Amino acid sequence: MKQFISEMEKNSEIKHDKGFKLQKNEITLKPIQIKDINLFKKWLDKERINKWFCPNRADEKEDWLKLAISINGEHNHVKQFIVYYESVKIGYCLFLDAYFEQQFFQDNYDITVDKEKSIYEIGYLIGEEDYLNKGLGKIIVKELVTKIKEIGGEVILADPDEDNTASIKVLLENGFTKIKDENYRKVLND
Repeated sequence: MKQFISEMEKNSEIKHDKGFKLQKNEITLKPIQIKDINLFKKWLDKERINKWFCPNRADEKEDWLKLAISINGEHNHVKQFIVYYESVKIGYCLFLDAYFEQQFFQDNYDITVDKEKSIYEIGYLIGEEDYLNKGLGKIIVKELVTKIKEIGGEVILADPDEDNTASIKVLLENGFTKIKDENYRKVLND
């Protein structure tokens, strides 16, 4: 039975015609599940994703997988999602409460975090090539911003590599401001 379900999941990853017309309201973020870990690993193995998510060490991929597997575990300050276009799993995204990793944010963003649920960092990827360059990254970030606003977030941070021009464009289109290289920020107004 498990093998049958695994084959069904593998075969259902991409079924859309490459010329499909994007329906912007068809993007949803659903909490990551254990059954999504192998797909997330597959995406991290892709060179175009690995170079942005794991640029410094080979074991960074393992760190990402441990984080994903820790659903409802030690990293409860991190909210992780699988991105769906209609019913197809196309990507991954997350946001994390900076309060629980204060030193990292002081060192990397030069920002002091002195209370919970105020400052968040986001990350995202589109794992399926057929869904690249269709404006979905912008929608994913917009959805993350909405979720963070709903819980009272005040500032959102992102740290894309400066060579990742597509991600930087998505952030800027969503109202982020470049503070310096690899330090982008959006202040949420009421």
